[in-house]
Amino acid sequence: MSTGGVPIDLVLRKPRPARPELVVLCDVSGSVAGFSHFTLLLVDALRQQFSRVRVFAFIDTTDEVTHLFGPDADLAVAIQRITREAGVYTRDGHSDYGNAFVSFTEQFHNVLSPRSSLLVLGDGRTNYRDPATDVLAHMVTASRHAHWLNPEPKHLWNSGDSAVSRYQEVITMHECRSAKQLAAVIDQLLPV
Repeated sequence: MSTGGVPIDLVLRKPRPARPELVVLCDVSGSVAGFSHFTLLLVDALRQQFSRVRVFAFIDTTDEVTHLFGPDADLAVAIQRITREAGVYTRDGHSDYGNAFVSFTEQFHNVLSPRSSLLVLGDGRTNYRDPATDVLAHMVTASRHAHWLNPEPKHLWNSGDSAVSRYQEVITMHECRSAKQLAAVIDQLLPV
């Protein structure tokens, strides 16, 4: 009894927070193509901050495109290949967020978990189709964090075929038109 019968106070290190998984769901339709490409480049640059990054693209249906963004991939070529090779549309080639969310949950139902952060990229313009907010709500609930980056100026949200106000009821939406705004959102996804 080297401590003379006095209990020892163990001092343990604080556990390091686990690196989250990132799930990116990206609208690659014509109206947001430039923003999507910029954001995918940034997400690729942030790979080391996440334990796993999975990228899904959609126009009216969803397909996984993670394999196009491997460590040695030419990102410009990968982005071009999405619209040529990925199964991102099955109908008329116009955005259909509702159908894209449904196809995501049907095909990739095990992707979202309490360890994952969901990042939706798009303008929320549904072409007057069903926005499937109930499906998005399920996706948000299945994730630890969920954020939506919208490249449109806020004053255009909810105009025309935009379903932004309905989506804002279930997910935190951010206007994201600059690298500074994007960095602020990514900061929220990273562990403290």
